[in-house]
Amino acid sequence: MRAFIGIALPDAVRSSLADLQRRLGESGADVKWVEPEHLHVTLKFLDEITEEQRRTVEEMLTHVAGQQRPFTLGLKQLGAFPSLRAPRIIWVGLEEGREPVVRIAERIEREGQAIGLRREERPVAAHVTLGRVRSPKRRDSLAQRLQSAPWEPPEPFQVTALTLYRSDLHSSGPRYTVLAEIPLTAAAGAAAKNPGRSARPAS
Repeated sequence: MRAFIGIALPDAVRSSLADLQRRLGESGADVKWVEPEHLHVTLKFLDEITEEQRRTVEEMLTHVAGQQRPFTLGLKQLGAFPSLRAPRIIWVGLEEGREPVVRIAERIEREGQAIGLRREERPVAAHVTLGRVRSPKRRDSLAQRLQSAPWEPPEPFQVTALTLYRSDLHSSGPRYTVLAEIPLTAAAGAAAKNPGRSARPAS
């Protein structure tokens, strides 16, 4: 199965980001927007893993989560890779809480290597992906909106768990299923919660 580790977003945050997607979409640019229910902060892609590897990953996440208390996370700046003037990937960056997110991602990277996960060569880029530009159509209009669109960031929220997602590709796009939610500060060996629940991040 294809899987990844991330941080789920509350309903109010995803609603705010969906509104931002709609306003940017008025540019008429050819963008594949991430479905609002799938918006999240990615910590690590796992590619293909077996059921046995999944259990090992959950054990590793329980250990990582046991080293981190719940923390406040806030979104702020609107950005794009490689730049706002020539956007290919549109994202929202983190402000408050960025340091613990990076710290958790680095721990996952270190402990992931110890259990045989592929090493990620790129540095941690903590953000929420909003969409991917598919063609040059009206990209200039999109770039203008990215640089001038007014946006009131949602209220910061509490991060209380790490989430292991399964990703299944369909003709309509990817669908994510929550395989496990690992509470921060969980005792070593504590059981993962809500296995197999269809993705719907808690508010």
